[in-house]
Order: sequence, then structure tokens, then C-alpha cells
Amino acid sequence: MLHMNYVVQLPPQDSGLQLGIARFHNFHIDAKRQDHTRLFRRDAVCIVNPENKTRIIRYAMGGGGVKGVCKDSVGLDYDGVDALGIRFNQHAQLVIRRASRLEIIQWLATYPDLSVRLSIQLGLLGAGLGMLGFGIGLISLL
Repeated sequence: MLHMNYVVQLPPQDSGLQLGIARFHNFHIDAKRQDHTRLFRRDAVCIVNPENKTRIIRYAMGGGGVKGVCKDSVGLDYDGVDALGIRFNQHAQLVIRRASRLEIIQWLATYPDLSVRLSIQLGLLGAGLGMLGFGIGLISLL
């Protein structure tokens, strides 16, 4: 779990719904997925604002040469900052941790992009109906 104090605005090429990334100092990223105390590159992280209990899910990436991303700051896009209720380049207490599988599914099921949201919802509906059919099949055998 990381604690960040500042938020830096990502450049336009790193922003947008289609990317959904957060840039961290390379000290916090383990690209080889060996050190479990650090974040893994391209893993989903949950960014929480403890002041108002809002949270977002983003993919962890290294600094990528973004100016202002240091060990106590994170680079986010405008949508993420707006959802957290904070402002760029101002003091903000953020808690960053790995996102659980349930949090990722909830995030994708309510994703702003219609194609992503619909595909996840149809997948969940199919899984639910499959379990229902399996249960009915088991009951009929008894």
C-alpha cells in the first residue's frame, strides 16, 4: 500500500478512457513481477481518497518521462482527478493498493465506455445463467 501526496496531470497521449493509466515513479514499479511490495506494471490499482471515500481503478505504469512524477506523487488524467474530488498540483492524501478481482469486475461493469460495459455485463449474465442451468441439471439428477 502506497501513500501519495500530490497528483500530476498526465499528457494528452496518456489520458482518456481507452487507456486508464496512472503513472508512478519507477521506484514503485516492478516490471519483472518478483517484488510483491511494489506495484506490478500494467496491474490494476485502486486509488482511494480517504477524505471523501471515493476510489478509482487505473493501470499502474512507470513514470514514462512525465515531468513532476516523483516518489510521493502520481500522474493521473483529468477524469480520475475529477472522480476523486481533488485538484492537480495540490496536496492530496491518496492511498494506492492493488485492486481485488471483485473491484475490477465492478469497475468494468460500470465503465463509462458502452462497449466495455456491455461486454462485461453480458459475460456476467452468461456466467449467472450457466450456473443456474448447472444447478437445475444437478437437481434433476437427484
